[in-house]
Formats: sequence, structure tokens, C-alpha cells
Amino acid sequence: MTMFPGCRLALPVLALLMLLPACSGPAGSGFVNRTADDYCALSDRSTLFLIDRTTTFDADDQALLMESLGGVVDKLQTGDRIIIATISDHYSRTRRLANACKPGCPDAGGVVDEIMGSCSTMKAKQDQQQFMGSLAGSLREIINTAEDASGSDIIRTIGHWTGSASAEPYTNIIIYSDMLENSDMIAWRKFSSLPEDELMEIVAEHGAGARTPGTGIRVIGYGRLHDQARSALPSALDAKLRGFWTRYFFEGGGQVEFSARTDG
Repeated sequence: MTMFPGCRLALPVLALLMLLPACSGPAGSGFVNRTADDYCALSDRSTLFLIDRTTTFDADDQALLMESLGGVVDKLQTGDRIIIATISDHYSRTRRLANACKPGCPDAGGVVDEIMGSCSTMKAKQDQQQFMGSLAGSLREIINTAEDASGSDIIRTIGHWTGSASAEPYTNIIIYSDMLENSDMIAWRKFSSLPEDELMEIVAEHGAGARTPGTGIRVIGYGRLHDQARSALPSALDAKLRGFWTRYFFEGGGQVEFSARTDG
């Protein structure tokens, strides 16, 4: 039989090229980063970062807030979503400051990904710079001044952002707040004095529970009173409020830890 030169090699190569598109996975070789939203297809993880605007930020608070956000963003992987929102005197006045996914190209999984890869690393780096700049800008907007608020509707704001049964629960929640509830649902006088069971009954009556199955929650900035000196919480009150918040998130399926910074 007569063989044309190169046919023995050409046929397998042609077959390989025909198979490559089928071998290309959605988060691998076929990924193209045309827009900022495209990166969201690379991950189903998400972080909610809530910032309590009802307390004046001093210089230490401002530094800790920026450091906290930096620590959160550093731990994000390519495609992870971060949402930044505010806590105000009423849950209806919460503001979403950012909603974006971390740019980057997926790691090549082998020769197929190397051949078919179409993610522009240069564009991904440019998008990442814009991503970081946008997050920093959203914080600059709020850290220099606090809201002139008479209360802190923390519980219902958390319920507002986590309560949707149709949405996937957040992977992580970071809350920058003193966690001192003072709202028309539970005034500070009641929050600081009522037994835990009674507080949870009020939460249930208002449908303000958290939906946090499998979520890790980190509270930053806890431990100080509302007074002008920002005094430390008395030990008994500290333990009482920690107990309430631990139960609040536990009943939603999550676990909370209290920390001065995001790196633990």
C-alpha cells in the first residue's frame, strides 16, 4: 500500500485537534476573560463583608478596617466573589458598596489546556488592579465619616443579606462591628439585659434569623462600648453578648469567632 509522506502523523494530530474542544472544561482551557463578570464562572465561593457605619472610626479603626479588607482579599482565590455592604440604623438603609469576583486565569491542567488556553494573563492583571482599586475606593467613601445614626440594626441587616432561601449561602462572612444591637426591634437596653432565650424569640418573631449553613463567620472590632471613650465591655456583658451571637449564627448553621484582625 502506498503511503503519502506525513499521513501517518497527520491523521492522529487531526484527530487530537478534533477532540480538544470536547476535552476542554468550563473552568479550564475554554475560559475567556472578556469582561469582569466572566471570572465569576471560575468559582462558587463567596464572601460577605459587612461594615457597621453607626460607630465613628478613629485612626486605629480605619487602619484595622483597611487591613481587614486586605486580609480578606488576599485569601480570595480566582473567581471568588466578594460583596461589601453597610450596616445602618435600619436594615432598609443598608448599601451595597461592591459586588465583584477576583480576576485571574485558571491554572493549566495539562497539554490540552496549554494548547486551547485563551485567558489573557495581561488582561487578568489589569482587571485585578481595577478590582483592588474599586474595593479600596468603596472603603474610602465611608471610613472618614460615620452616619449620624441613633441606632444599629445589626440583626435584621444580617438577616437581610443572608436570609434568601433561593440564594446559595455565603462561604464566609466578615462583620466589622462592635455588635451592639440598638434598633426598633431590640433596643440596647433590652439587648444588654434580656435573657438569651427571650432575645432569640424576638428574632424569630421578626423573621430576622441568619441563614448561614456551613458558613464561617468572623467578627472584627468587637469588645468596646458605645461611650465616647470606647471603653472595654465589662466581662459579664462581654460573655453575655458573645453567647447571644454564637447562638444566633449557630441556629443559622454557621460558626462565629471573634477576632481583632482577620488573620486570627
